[in-house]
Amino acid sequence: MQRRQLIHAAGAAALLSARPSFAQDAYPARPVQVLVGFPGGGAMDVAARIVTNALADEGIKPVAIINKPGASTTIATGQVARSANDGYTALLSTSANLGIAPYLYARLPYDADKELVPVAQFGVAQSVIYCSASSGLRDLNALLKRISATPGQLNYASPGSGTTAHLAFESLKAQRKLFIVHVPFRGSPAAITSVLSGELDIGIDAIGPTLGHIRSGKIVPLAQTGAKRSASLPDVPTLDELGVRGIPSGTNLGFMMPAGTPAPILAQWSAAMKRVLATPAVAEQLSAVGVDVAYQDARAYAATMASEQKLWQAAVKYSGAAAS
Repeated sequence: MQRRQLIHAAGAAALLSARPSFAQDAYPARPVQVLVGFPGGGAMDVAARIVTNALADEGIKPVAIINKPGASTTIATGQVARSANDGYTALLSTSANLGIAPYLYARLPYDADKELVPVAQFGVAQSVIYCSASSGLRDLNALLKRISATPGQLNYASPGSGTTAHLAFESLKAQRKLFIVHVPFRGSPAAITSVLSGELDIGIDAIGPTLGHIRSGKIVPLAQTGAKRSASLPDVPTLDELGVRGIPSGTNLGFMMPAGTPAPILAQWSAAMKRVLATPAVAEQLSAVGVDVAYQDARAYAATMASEQKLWQAAVKYSGAAAS
């Protein structure tokens, strides 16, 4: 989505939300569906459920999570874009469907600029570069030296081509002029297993799927993306700290609704999200799946998405990733 369009839409919603609405008191009168473009049980799905479950205590209930994985989350995104703008359909919005898909696909079955509006952001899920404990690597500098000394001989695993993790590493490769071969897998479990078994040398993934293996000592985290350390990995330096800047930070998580959704409903969701995200219990639950609380209202969330699009566009170009 373009910066001006996103910020204009978010600003208009904020202004309209100040107007009184008698219908708002009755909302929601029936279940609200939240479409998630990821399989059930994964970190993104669990994060969405944590937040929506907490929203039930703030009057937004019941909420039904509907998993619609596939096509880099564009199936779920398209369905929400075509839904009625009555506040009863929402989308788990991520960097995948808003930041990456516009550059990964030659054509999309929806126009996010015109058909979706931001509600609010609730968190950030950063990525981590890791290796097996038996590799002998213990920090990013050692890894970069090994790649430079053996160009084309090392391989790295990712949970899939065009994922945030894959594109972050491709940005690192481009910036440091590294020659290392990408091996995409269909999801995190298979990618992580390939490194644990010694089949591949290193990997990059969202923090959540790696946490159990990091805590057991089976894999070693070398660096994480993002400007500041995740609460899930407080002892692991960020790429920024290590002097590697301009790398996409990971996945920004929030909710969007169809364009034209009544502003009071958008404001009700945003205010409720801000309240639940301030509770330690919700922050702890999100941290357990590698997501850090990072609330932003609609205007700020729109600005964040717009600013990150340039990084994702460049990363897709570097990687050569494409989808039909």
